Amino acid sequence: MHRPLLIAIKSIAAIVLCTWTSGAFAQNFPAKPLRVVVPYPAGGATDYVARLIGERLSRSLGQPVVVDNKSGAAGAIGVADVAKAEADGHTLLFTINDPLVNNVALFKTLPYDPQKDLAFVAQILRSPALVSASTSLGVKNFEEFRKLAVPAARLSYGSWGIGGLGHLAGETLNRDLKAQMVHVPQRGEGPVVQDLMGHTISIGLSSVATAKQQVAAGKIVPLAMMGRERSTALPNVPTLRELGFTDPLYDASVWMAVLVPARTPTPVVQKLSAEIRAIAGSPDVKALLVDRGFEMMVTTPEQAQAHYKAEFDIITRRIRELGIEPQ
Repeated sequence: MHRPLLIAIKSIAAIVLCTWTSGAFAQNFPAKPLRVVVPYPAGGATDYVARLIGERLSRSLGQPVVVDNKSGAAGAIGVADVAKAEADGHTLLFTINDPLVNNVALFKTLPYDPQKDLAFVAQILRSPALVSASTSLGVKNFEEFRKLAVPAARLSYGSWGIGGLGHLAGETLNRDLKAQMVHVPQRGEGPVVQDLMGHTISIGLSSVATAKQQVAAGKIVPLAMMGRERSTALPNVPTLRELGFTDPLYDASVWMAVLVPARTPTPVVQKLSAEIRAIAGSPDVKALLVDRGFEMMVTTPEQAQAHYKAEFDIITRRIRELGIEPQ
């Protein structure tokens, strides 16, 4: 037999064997408890959603699902843990976009490459960012705030951390308004809302889910929404695009997604994706999440990857344009 033909036959046999093995593995999956790594402390929004989805995933797969909070280094510690884990589908990452997008431009070195070491299972939801004002500022809407946002006013804005989407949006607003607001970074969205209520900052950027209760109580003033559409939780608040701001950064939002190590067999990824999307789309889970101010964003692995790529290019470019130095 000619050598090229023999090589071709062996290659085809290897592909068939690999496909059969992956399929057989998926049929027996899961074979042990699943570990869901959340790269943030317990008690936060990401942790809440991970535990909600994990509890129902345990029921549907017939195996325990353990949530493992591995926080630190802006989410990098937890993400690296999953990136280096065995690619058998039993270790999952539940995270927001910052460690997968912003960290690439913010850190000189990372213990993982999100584009090579991880694969999307599904996106679950998004939480559009809200621009809110302290009641002490005396404004009722964005147009009134715009008139105050001059350099002489010495305003400030708070965000949930250096290099996060809130920081980028605040600096982009500075540029668009020709203002000179001072950035006050915090370690999370909760402290930003607390600063607004304590009147220590002029405006703040946080998720709708975090700010919703204080908006309803009249303790902070909602001015504008990031994202392409208004939030169903705050339908009377206009988007920045509606207000005439056209920068594509304003279309971005915080989203939550499930990922696995990149070499996880495709049939396993598809099985996990189908289960998780069914859970996220179920009436009871959807009602719980929407009530907290989240917007459902249930995607396939392919849709999640396409959305991630588009956002990655916009945000990493903006970090560099704004001169935010890598750590």
